[in-house]
Amino acid sequence: MATDTSTYKLNHTMIRVKDPKRSVEFYKFLGLSQIQQLDFPDNKFSLYFLAYTGPESLQGDRHWTDRNAVLELTHNYGTESDPNYSVVNGNTEPHRGFGHIAVSVDNIEAACKRLEDAGYPFQKKLTEGRMRHIAFAKDPDGYWVEIIRRQDQDIGTATDPSSYRLNHTMLRVKDAETSLKYYQEVMGMTLLRTSVNKDAGFNLYFLGYPASNPKVNESAKNPVAEWEGLLELTWNYGTEKQEGKVYHDGNSEPQGFGHICISVDDLNSACDRFESLNVNWKKRLSDGRMKNVAFILDPDGYWIEVIQNEALKRTSNW
Repeated sequence: MATDTSTYKLNHTMIRVKDPKRSVEFYKFLGLSQIQQLDFPDNKFSLYFLAYTGPESLQGDRHWTDRNAVLELTHNYGTESDPNYSVVNGNTEPHRGFGHIAVSVDNIEAACKRLEDAGYPFQKKLTEGRMRHIAFAKDPDGYWVEIIRRQDQDIGTATDPSSYRLNHTMLRVKDAETSLKYYQEVMGMTLLRTSVNKDAGFNLYFLGYPASNPKVNESAKNPVAEWEGLLELTWNYGTEKQEGKVYHDGNSEPQGFGHICISVDDLNSACDRFESLNVNWKKRLSDGRMKNVAFILDPDGYWIEVIQNEALKRTSNW
């Protein structure tokens, strides 16, 4: 069987957390539900998967591998009681790389007020800085969660977290041209929106899998805010001229962000295709004990996990 990249999904984003109880509580407050938990006591870690699943959600109650925009929290046993354990959030020098995840909401002022009233800190409030249309909350580990509007205008005066979207994951890239070519030609994504910010010296590129998102309001000023499972690449002008690796991948010490994950129609065929494209493997399917996952390195060294979409072909009893 061949593999069809149009059926792929940007399934999840993995971040390491110190205390899963606190982290799950925060993300549930943002309206996500825990949809899966995988425990590996022999290896002393657990994985928590969260997503928007209610009647207002885009994904409904699909199998966790058949979804866009799942958040995977990785907990290594004992970190919650280790006073010396902390993660890097990807936004501090010299460990910048992963930037944030973004949640699009119905009413941005009400959503931010709800978070603030609950005692959660902000990296940037709506009223701060030049950009008054976005805010950045901080999760219990200090990861940034961007809050953006789903529509051009706020809906109503209250906020309903069940209507939120886990919209995108942002990664900084050294060379925009190289990364765009890679994610489009190798990973099969489509470039959906480009935001050029010449005065500030950076561009933003939003990519995704259109076939895996239902039709959205294309007449909206920013229709991609309605979507889930987008990848935002941030390119700061001039980094492409720097020698060597520019950004921290989150997996070398100190750790934080782990990977993004693509779920595919046929895992073996997809990996055969990646092999034919001479990708840089971190782990082939045949390597190690876990034969149902592979890891590829993107041009900046970020990890991309590849798994089987179990709704399209049943292979693993996750």
